[in-house]
Amino acid sequence: MSLNRSANAPILRCRASTVSNPALPAANAAEPIDYEAFAARLSRLRLDDGFAIAVSGGRDSMALARLSALYGQKTGVAVQALTVDHGLRPQSAREAAQTAQWCKAAGLAHRTLAWTGDKPTTGIQEAARQARYRLLAVACNEAGIGAVLTAHSASDQAETFFMRLARGAGPAGLAAMAEEIRIAAGAGAPIRLIRPLLGYSRDQLTATVKFFGQVFVDDPNNDDPAYERIRMRAVLAQLEAEGALSTEALLRAVARQRVAARRLRDQEEALFRQTAGCFYRWGGVVLDADAVRHSDGDAMAGLCRRLIHAVSGEAYAPDEGKVRSALEGALQTGAATAGGALIKLWQARLWFLREPAAVAGRAGSPAIAPVALTSGQAVLWDNRFIVAGDEVGPGVVVKPLGLAVPDQRAEATALYAGPKEGLAGLPGFFGPGAGDDAVLISAPALLSAKTGGFSAESQTAVRFRGGIIRF
Repeated sequence: MSLNRSANAPILRCRASTVSNPALPAANAAEPIDYEAFAARLSRLRLDDGFAIAVSGGRDSMALARLSALYGQKTGVAVQALTVDHGLRPQSAREAAQTAQWCKAAGLAHRTLAWTGDKPTTGIQEAARQARYRLLAVACNEAGIGAVLTAHSASDQAETFFMRLARGAGPAGLAAMAEEIRIAAGAGAPIRLIRPLLGYSRDQLTATVKFFGQVFVDDPNNDDPAYERIRMRAVLAQLEAEGALSTEALLRAVARQRVAARRLRDQEEALFRQTAGCFYRWGGVVLDADAVRHSDGDAMAGLCRRLIHAVSGEAYAPDEGKVRSALEGALQTGAATAGGALIKLWQARLWFLREPAAVAGRAGSPAIAPVALTSGQAVLWDNRFIVAGDEVGPGVVVKPLGLAVPDQRAEATALYAGPKEGLAGLPGFFGPGAGDDAVLISAPALLSAKTGGFSAESQTAVRFRGGIIRF
């Protein structure tokens, strides 16, 4: 059945003085989202244990909120609304409070999550995105919720494709946003992040909030050409108005790129096996060097790009040109760096390791700051290891093994059999020593026969396969 105005779909009216309530397009031919189709989609997603929704108060997220509230009412499934207050505009707290009122009036439990602390002066949009997903994952972990839904639409998908196309992205980038991924906050348990509205246009979401009589927050950043997405949105609107391009055509391209990306991944993983690829539990990766030399160059470049991203802990992989140069340099000279990783030719094998200088410090860039440990508390270290200790004494910290006194490092890593550079970027557990000196008390398992109750779980293989994105 389609949405209709009934006791199950009440019209919510709020005080316009607290929000921006622009006139919605009266001549829009888009129809509201069909509730039965939405409910069928959520049913297939197996969300019977309850789920959260990310609600900013904007039109798209309020459409998701109203549909989810109706789903909860009809099925009895618990729905938790979560609003992230980024604190980037003076009115953000008031808007979050208004969003909470709307959600509660619709029958949703609501919680506001605040992004506190210092904010960066550059890259603020990316930093806000990472903070948002981290806060959502933490809130879900605290509430025992296994999934969070966002209101990304087909229009968002088309814009993402167009932005990545402008940057010259390959199939993996042009595949744009997946309908479902897994995210985690630091070392926390992963949750499902689901985008159930990717099949609906922004006009359909607008028609949905209009149908419910739901007002919404209109973020002024949505009209600010300083942001890339807003500029691309304007370009796409112009091209669509001129009949030169359509959202539907871009979505067809996304679907084709998704198939192409999947084929490339399968090819790269087959190549990993053909080159005797091996993940070590201490975080390194190795390929047979001779097999690499005789492999297809394009496929090998794609594989190496993923391996560099996996071992480096960096947020993004380097561009393919840098990967090709580094791979060629390593095979010719014995070593090369790219994207925070070291590619090392050693004992007829090609090793992918964390670049030592990236964690131990280099000119103009300090070493990774020590991370304090407490008993039973897992910590994500350098985006590559989940580290923890059973019974942690006072003053114990995690920092790079490369900063340990050489004699201590040699004693603690007697079982290590990889290139010496591989040790430098691994986590070490240090206790307070005499004066300012720290004493190495443990190293990751399989390097040392004595781990002292400390653990370091490598995330390299998970990062390579893209199984969990940690914020």
